[in-house]
Amino acid sequence: MFNPIASYRIQFNKEFTFKQLDDQLEFFFLLGPGAIYASPVFEAVPGSMHGYNVTNANALNPEIGKYTEFTALSDKLKEKGMGWIQDIVPNHMAFDSKNNWLFDVLEKGVYSKYAGYFDIDYEHPGLQKKLMAPFLGKTVTEAVNEGEIKLQTFKGSFVFRYFDNLFPVNFTTFQIICQKYLQNTPFFFYQILE
Repeated sequence: MFNPIASYRIQFNKEFTFKQLDDQLEFFFLLGPGAIYASPVFEAVPGSMHGYNVTNANALNPEIGKYTEFTALSDKLKEKGMGWIQDIVPNHMAFDSKNNWLFDVLEKGVYSKYAGYFDIDYEHPGLQKKLMAPFLGKTVTEAVNEGEIKLQTFKGSFVFRYFDNLFPVNFTTFQIICQKYLQNTPFFFYQILE
């Protein structure tokens, strides 16, 4: 079992990348830690300074580097007998439209292939298989009447936009939208294209 005496914490973000760590490795070798303890390196919300708002746990964050840079770092550490401890944050995912798993769950609910990865109580008696998320600064009626919630398309799906937040329209709501707005085709297309 790998058991380093000391480690050095590295905070990766767009301002400190794999390349920048590579440029400073000799300094870390002189310090003598047994391992680099790396902040999350997975794809996160663009501009994330900490990496705890993961959007894709199956890909490296392109803002901090490429896979080839990551493996080159790993090889250099191995040559010097240093390890790499990775903070994987499996319990941190961003509630963001760039999180494809969450977006799929919001759109398809229990029928999403990712539904089992999220701790959602679909049997809650007051929510009727719906997920409640606290994003509105007022009631739904007020937000709609004031034009803060808009119907748009995103990645081939209907979404509701609330300022910078996008929420996919589920299948039931999609049918309601089509039935209502197809009766007034020009208005329907205007809403989609806006």
